[in-house]
Parts: sequence; C-alpha cells; structure tokens
Amino acid sequence: MPEDNGNSGPTQQIRTGAMSGLMVVGSNNTVHNLRITAEHGSTVTVHGGPLPDPVKRTPVSHLPRSAAEPLTGREQEVRALQEAVGKHQLVQVWGASGIGKSALLRHLARTMPRGPEGAAYIEAGGRTADDIAQAIFDISFDAPDYKPSPEALKEHLKTLRLRVYLDDVGLDEKDLHRLFDMAEQSMFVFTSQQRSAVGGVHPVRLGGLAAPAGTSLVAAVLARELRSDEARTVEALCDAVDGSPLRLRHIALSAITGKGLPGLADLPGLLPALLNRLRPQERDLLYLLGSLSGAELAARHLNDLLALPGTEAIADGLVRHGLLVASETGYSCPPDVAGCVLKSRGTAFPAKQLCRTLTAWVEARDTTPDDVAAHSQALDAAVVRAEKSGQAQLGAALARAASPKLAMSRQFDAWGSLLGAGWSAAKSMKDKEGEEFFLREARTRRQAISRGALTAAATLEAGALWHELTALHAHSAAQQVANAATATAQQGHVITTLPAAGHTSALASPGHALTPVHATGVPTHPIVGHTPLTHPVAPTPPAPAPVHPPVTKPVVDLSNSAPQPHAATNVTGGHSAAPAPQQIDLSQAHHSAAQPAHGLSTTTPATGTGHSAFSVLGAKVGVSALAMACSIGFVAVLGVGAAVYMTDQQSSSSSAVSSGPAGASGPADNMSSGDNTSPGVDPACLTALSELAPEITQHNTDVSAMNDAFDSYNSAMRSYNSGASATPPDGSAVFSEVDAVISDLNSIESTLEGAVSQAQDSSVQSDLESMLTGAQQAEEELQSFKDDPKGSGFDTSGEADSMNSDLAGLKTDCGG
Repeated sequence: MPEDNGNSGPTQQIRTGAMSGLMVVGSNNTVHNLRITAEHGSTVTVHGGPLPDPVKRTPVSHLPRSAAEPLTGREQEVRALQEAVGKHQLVQVWGASGIGKSALLRHLARTMPRGPEGAAYIEAGGRTADDIAQAIFDISFDAPDYKPSPEALKEHLKTLRLRVYLDDVGLDEKDLHRLFDMAEQSMFVFTSQQRSAVGGVHPVRLGGLAAPAGTSLVAAVLARELRSDEARTVEALCDAVDGSPLRLRHIALSAITGKGLPGLADLPGLLPALLNRLRPQERDLLYLLGSLSGAELAARHLNDLLALPGTEAIADGLVRHGLLVASETGYSCPPDVAGCVLKSRGTAFPAKQLCRTLTAWVEARDTTPDDVAAHSQALDAAVVRAEKSGQAQLGAALARAASPKLAMSRQFDAWGSLLGAGWSAAKSMKDKEGEEFFLREARTRRQAISRGALTAAATLEAGALWHELTALHAHSAAQQVANAATATAQQGHVITTLPAAGHTSALASPGHALTPVHATGVPTHPIVGHTPLTHPVAPTPPAPAPVHPPVTKPVVDLSNSAPQPHAATNVTGGHSAAPAPQQIDLSQAHHSAAQPAHGLSTTTPATGTGHSAFSVLGAKVGVSALAMACSIGFVAVLGVGAAVYMTDQQSSSSSAVSSGPAGASGPADNMSSGDNTSPGVDPACLTALSELAPEITQHNTDVSAMNDAFDSYNSAMRSYNSGASATPPDGSAVFSEVDAVISDLNSIESTLEGAVSQAQDSSVQSDLESMLTGAQQAEEELQSFKDDPKGSGFDTSGEADSMNSDLAGLKTDCGG
C-alpha cells in the first residue's frame, strides 16, 4: 500500500519513458532543491524560495485493506493484544516467520480504536528508520515534493498523536529507539521476529495455533466440517508442525489434491509432493516469486512476466493454501517454498526477462514514484540477479531507469540501496560511464541530505560512498536472510549472519557491523551506543524529575512455551505518551548509516535558581562492533569465540550468506595493481581468521560495556544537572572501559601485523594492511579522547565499517 507522498505538485513534470521533477530537501538552516531528470540524473542547488509549510491531515486514516478471509483460531490472542494495546504505548508482537504476525497486526489495525489523530499501517520490511519516519510524515502531512531534514522531520512527527502499526520491522534497538523518540506522542504496535529490548516496549510472543484452532483453520480451508477421525488426525499434525498456520494450510491442500489428510510420516516430503500436484501456471508463478529472495510483486507484474492473464486469482488461491504470502503491495514466496521450487527447477527465473519487463514498467508514464518505492526490494533483487547471471548490463539499465522515480518517492535509503546495486552491476562489467553515473547520484543524494563531501580525495570519497550504499542495500534485504534462517532452523542450520542495521548479505552498514549468531541460532544485536542526551534547564521553571531506568516488564507469551528471559533495558530507552523535554541531538546524522554520538557530560557551579546542563565533550563519539562474516569457505562463527574453517563448500552452502552483489568490492578496486591470487589458500588466511575471531568477540563485548558506561554516566549527569542528585558522577568507569577497548585493538593489531608478514598473495596482504590501518586509527582516536576528554570526541564508526568491508574482501581473496 504506497504512501501518499503528494508527488503530483506543480513542480513535477512526468514524460513518457522518463521523469523530471523538483523536490525540496532540508530545513530552514540548510535547504536544497533536488532536480531530477532521467537523462542526466539529479543535481542539487541552493533553495531560494520559501520552505514548504506542511499541513497536518486530520484525521489520518491509512489502514490495510480487508482480508480475503477472516482471522481464524486467534480469538484468545486478539483479546490479549487488545488489552495490551489499550494499556501500553509501545507493543511488540514477535515470533517466528510464518506464524501469523502480519495477519494478526492487520486485524488489529482494522478493528482497534484509532489514536487521537488517527491510525497508520506501514509495511516496514527492509526499510530503514529514516524511510519509515518519512513514510509516517507523508501519510500524516500534506507537503508535496518536500523531504524535511532529520531535525525538521522530528519536529513534525513529535506533534502527532497516532496509533502506528508497523509490520515486519527489522531495525536494531538503536534505530527502534530513535524512531519511537521522533514520534514521541504516538503509539506503536509492531511485529518482528526477535524480541525487542528497547525500554518501554511491551513484548508479546506469538506462538503456533493450539490444536482446536488448528482444526478450525484446516476446516475453514477445506470449507467443510471435519469428521471426528479427521479432527484427531489434524490435532496430531498440528502438534507435529508446532501449530504453523502456513504448514496447516499445506496439510489442507494435501487433502484437497490427494486422497485425504497426510499422516505424520508424510510430513517431511509433503511440500515437494504438493508442488508436483499443482497446475503448470501455479508452479510458474511460484518459480517467478521464489527467484526474488522474498521480495514482492504486484499482480500486474505477474501478468506481464508470465504472459498469463488472471494471475491474481491464481495467486490468491496459493495464498489460501499457504504457498504464497499476500501483502498490501502484492505477493511474495515463503523461503521454504522458494527453496523447494528452485531446487526442482535447478535455476532461477531468467534475469533478462525480469529486468526488461521491470525496466519497461518503471519507464511507463502511469508508474508513480510511490509504485516504484513499493517495489524497491524487487528492483534490488532483479539487479543483483542480473549481475550474478552474467547480464549486469540489464541490471545497471534497470537501476538507472528506476533511480529518478525512486528519488522522487523521498524514500532516500531505498534509493541509496538501488544505487549501490546498480553501481555494483556497472563495476562488474567495467562500465566506466555507468560507474560515474551512480557515483554522481550517490554524491548528489549525500549533498541533498546535507552531508556534504566525505573527503577531499576523490578515490577515498568514492570508497566511502560505496560503503554507504552497500550498507543500505544490505539493510533492504536483511529480513530475507532472517526469514530464511527462521524457515530452516528446524532443519538444523545454525550458521547464519544478520546485518545489524536491520537489514542481508554480509554488507555491514556504516557505523554498524555484522554480528555472529550464537549456537542457539538467535542473532545478537549490534553493539552500538545510544545518543547521549542532556536536557537544558531554564533558570526559572522548576527542574525536571530525575531520569529513572524503565522497569522491565514480564513477557506475555501466547505460545504456552517456557517463559523467556527478561531482556536488558537501556536507561535512555523509555518512551512515554507525555511530551518529553527538548532533546539536543548531537549525532548530526541523517539515517542509520550514520553513527550515534557518545560522550561525557560536564557540570559547572549553578547560577541563578537551577543547575546548568553542558553539552557533551567532543563533537561526536561513537564505537561500532566488529564482526566475522559467515560464508562458504570462510570462518563461520558458531558461538562466542568458537570458529571453524569450512572447507566443504557443498555441505555449507545451504546455510552460508552471500557477502553481497557479485563482484561488489568497491570502486577503489579499479586502482589495484594486478591479480596475483594463488591457486591455494594463502597461509595468512588460516592464521588471521582463526585468531581474529575470539579477539573480535572480546572487542565487541568490551565495546558493549563501554557504551553502557557512557550511558550510565550521562544518565547520572542528567540527574545532577536537574538537581535530583547533589553529587556529580565519577567518570573513572568510563575510562576503564575505554582502556579495555584500546587493549583489544592492540591485540587485533598484533594479529594483523603477524598475518601481513605471512601473506603471500598481494590482495590478501592489501586487505590485512587496510584492516590494520583502521584498527590503528580507531586506537588513536580512543587514546586522544582519553588524554583530553574535554577537548576531543571520537567516532570510530568509519574505521569499523572499513574494517568490516576489508573482512569481506579478505573472505573473497581467501577463496570464500
């Protein structure tokens, strides 16, 4: 369901086969005109006219369409969630992929009372926090062709009092906290696969259907009452499939197409048997959608790609039987079904047909920017598919065609993701003109969001822009990896990675890192700190109440399973319906690709009637975790500090995660001197990767402790500044944790220096030396802060991002 972005204003001109438009980006301090044309891309100029004046829509009503069939077997869960939503400002429904979270959320959005100013339902899968925030703005305000700056956006969103429903959220804790903080007076109900540890969130775990509900669902799909013997069989099957609604629908389909209900012994081979019984047009539809890595396509695209009318009715039938999933945008294929279909076909849907059809669609006059934004993940998947199949020119052409309208949709992070995929495709076919186009677009995008040039050196700037775009591409596909991991968890696959910024591939977002999954199969969250906030206290008003850590509430578990352990909360993670004091945003960043700040607050003797709050010391302070990426032939992290070198590529391929678009290693690679890769594995690979794994794990642990120390110190300082505490806090714990991180970096540097001396391959040596430089720079920044905390800040997110990128390159050069 596309948001109403108001892209029909007088400044926009759309021509057949192309698009031209003008968009205002920024705030009163920094305002740019973003002019977009299909022929020449986008350009930025200083805005000379008045800033748009957004008008709030009242009431806001942006709800999902009615379901094709009623919600079955969830009466108890609906009552429990209605009660939770009525009592709490932030409610999360979490559980495994395919368990029914989305259907339940849509039901709540349609039936629950709205907020004071309305309700909004947003499909958040693959979106960054900033794109979600922009979507809330577009739904709630009439402001044609205007993308506010992050600061201005927050000022608008904090005035809203909506009930916001977010489906399939893949954000980490930091970005969730930031999103909730931007719309501080609104209520949020959201779904995700992992329980949130954000303070103030009331988590509700959704499990499978109980036996009576499972029999009701099967009876509803069969459109008849079950006989007593059938009911007993379905109850046993329901228990065997853990109450999975999708698998219960498969069981009903088996009864329709076969000779009756399957037995327990039939379950392992049930899905392949069902697919063999489908009609050819049904199998073709699954083949197409199964090739898109979980991305969605609308019915019109299914018609065009399959040259088959009436595909919507076919797709709806497959949804009813649990073989497809329907959303507001279109249809997608569950990971287990996709894997089975592609295995039987032996290849994916032809990239040539996919790219040419989608290119014609994005160039069509009646295709709006909102339509393109709604299909951004499908466009990304098509570009990557083309590159991997040796037809990169078609992928690059599709990315160039879609770029203008995706930019005009104001979903700038989705735009950045597509630019990254297109840039990779152009690079792989050595298309210098294409590479330059995507570099210009990336630079223009950065200028439009007031983030200027990264560095004076063109090559370094290109590399930094490359990292930013590939990070966004990683975020847009992260939940596809998470969904696949959930779908295969019962088959014993425990080697998985989940990108931190929420988002797939082993492409770490700037300032974040890929975090190893522990042996339990539960992905850990990235180690990043929250933005330290100090609240200025005016001389005359009374001081605000002291900040207290939010109390962790028990988990409401609707699955009847064992109680879940309480997650740690963050002292800055609270979210209240009451307006919060004005907060000073020290991060000065646009989106999740930028690192939050950390720093120490200081005090001076009080003047007047109140205490004064001073700004943090240093402009920016932030530390990111490092991580080892899992991939074929690389080091797979199975637990804390445990690493196994995988040499059996065939056995590990089902659980390995690609490190990104084929050939995507960055534009600076064009300056390398030759390829001296040896046929065997460089000895430095075996030594460095095995020794780095525990060192990086320790580094991440100590970074977490350091972030906690900063948060604790700043919380105590806020209490002192407000007058709630008479004693200023002691900062010794902060410096102790900084010392620990510096020690960790020293160990990493020592390992890298030894590996450099062993390296025989020039590419491997270059990767190791680049990682060493990043570690040394990070150490220098930390040491500088420690030596002079009042005069310096530190932000090692760039170094961490560079080192993670080098790890990905090292994996490739080591034969991964």
